Amino acid sequence: MPQKYSIEVSPAPSRFLPIGKYVMERSEECINCGRCATACIYSVHQRWEEDPRFMTDPVDYLCKGCFRCLQECPKETLTIRKNKDYLLLGDPYWTPEIISKNWYQAETGKIPVSGAGYTGPFSGEGFDSMWTDMSEIVRPTRDGIHGREYISTSVDIGRKVPVIKFDGHGNIATPLPPSISIPLPIIFNVLPLGRYEQVYEAIAGAASHLGTLMIVDPDEWLNMTHSAHVVPLLTRLSENLLKTCTMVEVEYNSDVLNEVKEAKRTKSKTIVSVRVPFQDEVERIVEELANDGVEVIHLYADINGREIDAFSQPRFIKDMIQEVHRHLVELNIRDTVTLMVSGGIALPEHVAKAILCGADVTAIDLPLLIALECSYCKDCCHEAPCPRALEEIDPRWGAQRIINLISAWRNQLLEVLGAMGLREVRRLRGELGRAIFCEDIENEVFKAVFVKEVEYDVKSIN
Repeated sequence: MPQKYSIEVSPAPSRFLPIGKYVMERSEECINCGRCATACIYSVHQRWEEDPRFMTDPVDYLCKGCFRCLQECPKETLTIRKNKDYLLLGDPYWTPEIISKNWYQAETGKIPVSGAGYTGPFSGEGFDSMWTDMSEIVRPTRDGIHGREYISTSVDIGRKVPVIKFDGHGNIATPLPPSISIPLPIIFNVLPLGRYEQVYEAIAGAASHLGTLMIVDPDEWLNMTHSAHVVPLLTRLSENLLKTCTMVEVEYNSDVLNEVKEAKRTKSKTIVSVRVPFQDEVERIVEELANDGVEVIHLYADINGREIDAFSQPRFIKDMIQEVHRHLVELNIRDTVTLMVSGGIALPEHVAKAILCGADVTAIDLPLLIALECSYCKDCCHEAPCPRALEEIDPRWGAQRIINLISAWRNQLLEVLGAMGLREVRRLRGELGRAIFCEDIENEVFKAVFVKEVEYDVKSIN
């Protein structure tokens, strides 16, 4: 049994006034009875420290919208409304809820809760059309955080050996390829924006503390102090980086196999990952790379989890992962290669769902910036000053916020694994029988109905 992995969190307060979902107001008719403070478990309502006879203004960004205080107020002096600034956060994919949840987790290291419960809908696009098996949730000993049974989240990165042979003395006789073991199936991807020196230092510090890896463009930033955790994305082979780093990544191109072989000749123990976009013929490309001995294939979608350069109806990352995984399984070569995926992974449940679809490891990017209080306004993409001043952050503060975020994400991954009755995350890979897909259910239920309607219309016309 490996040593139990845990992440120590420490509060990392926000530099800005948090943007809450609601704005709470108290009118002058308030009689300062304090019933709202007694009813609220989120500390929205408090008495004034200097004179406890009076109530302070509500701390509205803490409000979860449960309306308990409104129900308890005898004079109906409280009002609540949606915060316009909150509604302007992000975009249709990176919603205000996703951004605010990641802000909270980065600040506290805790799993966010909602006093208002879940108001639906129970299905949507992308990962929201996928439901996971929670059949073992009634067994408390399976609980990932508080239970007695240890649940491992460690994964191995590198080429796998299908069959291991032993000699007459019980020693391994099969040459073992190099591999890296990381304590959780999350690494840090190349940043899509916000590429500042202080941000890179914060992410590198977090990666080092967590024992994971970070992919980085060496032309933008490279600090060899963190060489054990840095994965350079090479546009050209560098003998120095190949000999120094345990893993490197190269972009897929027509000559990539020769580049991989050249890298291996420079240092055979260095793991080489090939970065492949999710696009047409991705299954064929992955098959070719796997058959030619590539150890790690990094499949990436766009920042919203969509297929790259698709002309119409781009596929979503969960569907593309399944197609690649199933293709390799049919060829009986799935276990020879590590599949790493990135793009559109915004919440911890997306990590679990991506692995369930067939990934070994996930790479996250924008959530790291959100942890540093990025609001995804995209101003930096247009060379405008960052309104959240990411270039001025203290790297130690930033590292702690990322550590807090990953701790909260890992705890939620443990909850999912515990609810499934799994004791290690590697068993989750490709377990499609433990998920329900809304598209499949709708097709199964309604296909026959719609076919009969079409047949009836044709008969009526005839």
